[in-house]
Amino acid sequence: MELQSRWVFQMRSRIAIHKASLALDDSARIKASPHLLGRQEEDFQWVTVELENPKPTADDWIGVFSPAKFNASTCRAEVGNTRDQDPLICKSPIKYQFANDSNTEYVKTRKATLRFRLINQRSDFSFALFTGGLDNPKLVAISNRVAFANPKAPLYPRLAQGKAWNEMTVTWTSGYSINEAVPFVEWGPKGGLQTRAPAGTLSFSRTDMCGSPARTFGWRDPGYIHTVFLKELWPNTRYTYKLSHRLIDGTHVWSKLYSFRASPYPGQDSLQRVVIFGDMGKAERDGSNEYSNYQPGSLNTTDQLIKDLDNIDIVFHIGDITYANGYISQWDQFTSQVEPITSAVPYMIASGNHERDWPGSGSFYDTMDSGGECGVLAETMFYVPAENRAKFWYSTDFGMFRFCIADTEHDWREGSEQYKFIEHCLASADRQKQPWLIFAAHRVLGYSSSFFYGQEGTFAEPMGRSNLEPLWQKVQS
Repeated sequence: MELQSRWVFQMRSRIAIHKASLALDDSARIKASPHLLGRQEEDFQWVTVELENPKPTADDWIGVFSPAKFNASTCRAEVGNTRDQDPLICKSPIKYQFANDSNTEYVKTRKATLRFRLINQRSDFSFALFTGGLDNPKLVAISNRVAFANPKAPLYPRLAQGKAWNEMTVTWTSGYSINEAVPFVEWGPKGGLQTRAPAGTLSFSRTDMCGSPARTFGWRDPGYIHTVFLKELWPNTRYTYKLSHRLIDGTHVWSKLYSFRASPYPGQDSLQRVVIFGDMGKAERDGSNEYSNYQPGSLNTTDQLIKDLDNIDIVFHIGDITYANGYISQWDQFTSQVEPITSAVPYMIASGNHERDWPGSGSFYDTMDSGGECGVLAETMFYVPAENRAKFWYSTDFGMFRFCIADTEHDWREGSEQYKFIEHCLASADRQKQPWLIFAAHRVLGYSSSFFYGQEGTFAEPMGRSNLEPLWQKVQS
């Protein structure tokens, strides 16, 4: 959560991967199966890892690496590197398990069998056995590689409201560049005529990151992020859609079929069900550990939302989305975790400190909470109807609701660009049609009983209440 980040040290991995050394043992063995994943076009699969270690210790662990090749040949020179020796491994594992997690007698039997749940992340995987614990890892053995049948497949659709009330956007991730394939969505009323809409494509590189770990050990190629705009939707109508890429040879790669219901007409008097929360994060369903591994409850929240999905019309996730903190692979893992939700209802996000903040990057707070992401991941992986996605404030209309979503990681004080936006968003709402006027932002701008604020002798973020409360009062008058 927002306040927890003040005292949880999360800007570096618990694994000192930069200190890793070689202790390869030809008599140690680690094997992963099956070799080929997703034969039936699944986007995840369970993998069994069997290992034998002639010199086992209680702190042996197995890391999942993707791409499968992770030795020093993949390292890039770091500006300002003053180390006497470059690291042997410069890529952090996606996740890890201790060898004795599945066999408490591992040290005696020298054998263990573990199960990992892998999702399609556009590259192959390998498993590495380390001894020496997390603080002094020594590489003992590396498994065979495993890979999905189509690692480039279009996956993890994310719906969001467009800039008009009757517009829906669909964003997804794939491994296809625009030079390899043309991305589009085939869509239309359920059971009716289907049409095709072209998608735009974005990506980003390591140099777009602001610092470590996002630029160093946490970096992983994000693939390509595609967004299509479905316009002039009929209110309350059920639509179906499929993601697709037309390859150079004329063949197509298709996703499975999804559906959503178009937004209600502004002012429509009907049941409209909205879910608003923040600070969720992600966790691993196979029980693996990961970086900043303090959001296991996110699976409970995700599963409850999925269970109640028939009773939800739109979701707002107000900041601190993944808690990836610079470990880029976790954005794929998050979009996979929430895919049953984001593919069915609009999933609107806001910026939090763990998405945006980094010294000298233009964030209002000069902290390192984003792990070097400095907003790039959130702005690219999800669509929001902002005029400038680097300035993460926007409004959206949904039936009887007007939502004014602020960005607490940029200046909101009176006279600022964002203050003017908030003032206009609140003042321009038609309260006859939209009696529900919702202002939402990540940080505490009103009142909190948290001990952290109490220690500072306050109840909220500095300048938040004093600058915004007069606006709220003006709307109520």
